[in-house]
Amino acid sequence: MTTDAELAQRIKLGEKPAFQELYERYAPRIYHFSNSYLKNETDAEELVQDVFLKIWEKREILEASQNLKAYIFKIAVNSIYDFIRRKNIENAYKDFSRLNYTNQNDDTWHSVVYEEMKTTLDTLIQQMPEQRRRIFDLSKNKGLTNDEIALRLGLSKRTVENQLYRAVSFLKNQLQNKSLLALLFFFIWYS
Repeated sequence: MTTDAELAQRIKLGEKPAFQELYERYAPRIYHFSNSYLKNETDAEELVQDVFLKIWEKREILEASQNLKAYIFKIAVNSIYDFIRRKNIENAYKDFSRLNYTNQNDDTWHSVVYEEMKTTLDTLIQQMPEQRRRIFDLSKNKGLTNDEIALRLGLSKRTVENQLYRAVSFLKNQLQNKSLLALLFFFIWYS
């Protein structure tokens, strides 16, 4: 049987059969683990796909010396946390919109609100210093880790973390003055 370390090395080189073997080895475990928290088979299946997609997309950072099982479960735990948080915020948003806008056409209202919130966020993001804006974009829109951003931009990881903290703080502060909807939108799309 191929060891996890050997699989990691082969996946890092882009070998799809090794990735398939890793998937077959760990997908059932991640599924059961996820389903125990999410209590929904469809959501658990979706989460498994997301976890392995992240592994494939970030295969260049895999190291034979790292504990691959721990790495996979760490991604799963973070994904579960993000999923639950996003669902809670989406449910709060739906409750808010249902209570406050029941007489309007839902599709039109959601479309208008989405565009308005997106425009507001884009305007605020453009107000950030260039480096902070680039770091925020690489993190929140491109999905890069702090280490990957630091490497790409030639910065320290601490600088990246500091700039992301400042970007998120700036947006939260600005959006608190706008409305509850703006703040919910921010958390749904950028948290």
